[in-house]
Amino acid sequence: MCRTKKTGVILMSVLTLCLLAESLVMANGGPFVIKYPNGDPAAKGVLARLDPDLKPGRETRLRVIKEDLKVTFGRERPFGLAGKSVDGPPLAHVSAGYTIENPTNEEIEVDFGFPILRGIYVDPLSMMPRPDVNVLLGKTAINNTVISNSAIYGIIRRRAREVIEKAIADDTKLNELVASVRSANSEMLKAGRKALLSHLVDTMKWNNRDAALMVEYAGLDFGQIKSHPPDRNNMGWFGADTQLHQLINENLGPLAAIGEQKATQFFAQIASRFDPEAAADYEAIFTAWGGDVRDRSVDLKTGKVRPREVTVDSKTLGKQPSTFRGDFDPTIYARVAYLDPKANITESEKESCEAILKNLPVVFTFAPMNILHYHVKFPAKSTHTLTVSYSQYAYSDTSSPSSYQLAYVLHPASLWQDFGPINLEVAVPEGISFRASVPCDNGGVKNGGLSPNQPPNSPFNIYKAQLSEKTGELYLAVEANGWKQDKTQVALNSSKSVVQHVAQQPTK
Repeated sequence: MCRTKKTGVILMSVLTLCLLAESLVMANGGPFVIKYPNGDPAAKGVLARLDPDLKPGRETRLRVIKEDLKVTFGRERPFGLAGKSVDGPPLAHVSAGYTIENPTNEEIEVDFGFPILRGIYVDPLSMMPRPDVNVLLGKTAINNTVISNSAIYGIIRRRAREVIEKAIADDTKLNELVASVRSANSEMLKAGRKALLSHLVDTMKWNNRDAALMVEYAGLDFGQIKSHPPDRNNMGWFGADTQLHQLINENLGPLAAIGEQKATQFFAQIASRFDPEAAADYEAIFTAWGGDVRDRSVDLKTGKVRPREVTVDSKTLGKQPSTFRGDFDPTIYARVAYLDPKANITESEKESCEAILKNLPVVFTFAPMNILHYHVKFPAKSTHTLTVSYSQYAYSDTSSPSSYQLAYVLHPASLWQDFGPINLEVAVPEGISFRASVPCDNGGVKNGGLSPNQPPNSPFNIYKAQLSEKTGELYLAVEANGWKQDKTQVALNSSKSVVQHVAQQPTK
């Protein structure tokens, strides 16, 4: 990969799914750079193909003197529910301020990747609803793009379909049998499916479950495969970037009825029969950024990190996603055989979905992750503060005592040759129990000014820690029962106040 005198090549990888207002909390642990496998894409104006080859690299030229990480568990009520008693999760505000030095005699230009676990809060009041994310270099706003989890799933499905279709085309007999299923009329369809299943099991030595999945793949219509990479210079939100947005629904079709996570696993599972690495693609990208593929939480009693526990019932599973609240968790649907009863699909497509749910192993269960992408220039011999801020709903853990949690990826800090201390400060409304996955000191009480649209002088307990460990994830939790019992009502007037609150917090 070539470098110019003024431009350093970057490292940034992608992945994740964005259900805009999921009940998720996502986080990150420092800007990291990313390595493009096919050279610096800046010359071509292309972000590069988003595939498993894009993984974080190391930054050796810049120095991070320190990171000031501030988290506030806010009092805002969900949009449209101000003044009402709502047992919704906290809206957490995260601000990561990096003091970065360029000690060299040259300007350094870098593309950063910033992983955010779970869903980012979306401003419902803006002219164009978008994720509540801001990047500042000093006081100057930096353009940024959120590459959603859904877009990453779309990339995985596209790549898996390419693997599957190539394998079909390269195998004369398999191609013939698949074509017979795809072109058969209703009278011949059953015989064609049986012949394909028999060939997969008896000749190709597939197990019955994977063979059944392949038969359903052959019988469903997912549309044409599109292989164009997204344009790096036209990556906005929704319609602003048609190509990136289209990834969310491409190669999904009737499988939307079982959810994009299961649909994506379906493609990856079949592709792995032709290319064993295909099934691990999503985990490889996720873990490269430092995320744990398991959904985890910090235990409110012990402070130990453990698997996340969630109790749901049939009523919960039948609930439709809420537009602006954080009480919808798609990770739950990835673990159960859920088929949307209101899905607009035919009876034969419904039967295929049921067959897929019956034969698909539930392994695609990691916590969703978004990648925030932004581009920054650091003048020679200079020191600047780069601040990334965002808001998101805390996710629920129902282990006794139940809690609301936020996860933050620390691992990117380890990708820098020189990264100083991470100074953590967490603000929690007074009277609410708090626990972190790292030891914290009580920093006293602050009144007001920490969470937007709150009653004047609302007291917050402040917890502080200096983190020496720069890998893995940081978990923060507040007690759910205490949160629900607090009847303080706060109106959410505008998410702009949320943006201003996070962005304007002083960086030490």
